[in-house]
Amino acid sequence: MSDTVPEPLPAEGSLAVTSLADVLQQLTEGQTTGTLALHQDNVVKAIFVQKGEIVFATSTLKADRLGEVLLRQGVISKSAHRATTKVMQESGKREGETLVEMGILAPKALFEGLKLQVEEIIVSAFLWDRGHYRFIEGPLPAHVIPLPIHLDQLLPKALDRMKSR
Repeated sequence: MSDTVPEPLPAEGSLAVTSLADVLQQLTEGQTTGTLALHQDNVVKAIFVQKGEIVFATSTLKADRLGEVLLRQGVISKSAHRATTKVMQESGKREGETLVEMGILAPKALFEGLKLQVEEIIVSAFLWDRGHYRFIEGPLPAHVIPLPIHLDQLLPKALDRMKSR
């Protein structure tokens, strides 16, 4: 019996053929650094990987914005969300910064909120059964705030969501 090495994952492909779990597993095992871009219709999500560890994620979906996630999870109230949205529109500041400046969140709570947002973006991407992925190897963009995100903790959440669909 010989141990066969699995074929390396292509740098891009279809999520209908290769699941997001398989793509992330390969990136983790390969200790890779770069950006995994996911496209479905007009939605773009990006998962940032550093030395095989998921460290950040972004999304173009309004539902994936920090305030929306915190509101859904009961971390902030509707009135706080409306107030921060208004201040952000007037000041041009980022949502997390606004939440802290307004005293709605402490800096530590913002960190936990960002981590929750990143987890939600990734877990929701596990539900995609179609779309396209592309991995761009290389250094991460400067705006990436490395957060401790563990794939083994995300998979049970993703499975629960899949079951409740």
